[in-house]
Amino acid sequence: MKTPEGIHIIPTTHQEVVALLTSDELDAVESPIAERCRFNILRDLASTTTSSVQAEVSVSGMSVSEIVDYMVNHRRHLIEFGVRFLGDEDATDDEQEYPEGEEQDPDGESVTLGYGVGFGVKYAIYHNFLSNRPAAEFRAFLKNRRIPKHTKFAKELARVFGDTQESPSDEA
Repeated sequence: MKTPEGIHIIPTTHQEVVALLTSDELDAVESPIAERCRFNILRDLASTTTSSVQAEVSVSGMSVSEIVDYMVNHRRHLIEFGVRFLGDEDATDDEQEYPEGEEQDPDGESVTLGYGVGFGVKYAIYHNFLSNRPAAEFRAFLKNRRIPKHTKFAKELARVFGDTQESPSDEA
């Protein structure tokens, strides 16, 4: 089955997602990123977490087993990509536009306590698109996932990806 954007849908079960989110392979990618970026991983398997990851995987063009294999085979690159992405202010700028009169209170800045388990799955999916698939397909995926300003986001991810390819770190 395909979406209107031409993305192949791969049915993914809740059980497969839970197994992925609790896998050693995912932890081997996420823990080093969290350690190097100095944040906690919130390992709550709430339905919002599992549903979000299930939706990402279903339209990624990769099965759960392919994602696990990708994390194993590209671990060092995924860690470097994740660290660079999270450290890049331009790439992670999620500037929100608010209607006049509904702007956020500047004194009420939010603080990130950590990232939910599964962020490494997204990075594996993004990395796979950037490494192996056409840019138009990646933009269609981001649009399908309702990423705000998906074209700009795709360009920023491609830039960060390019930076990791030019000078990968020896750490991992």
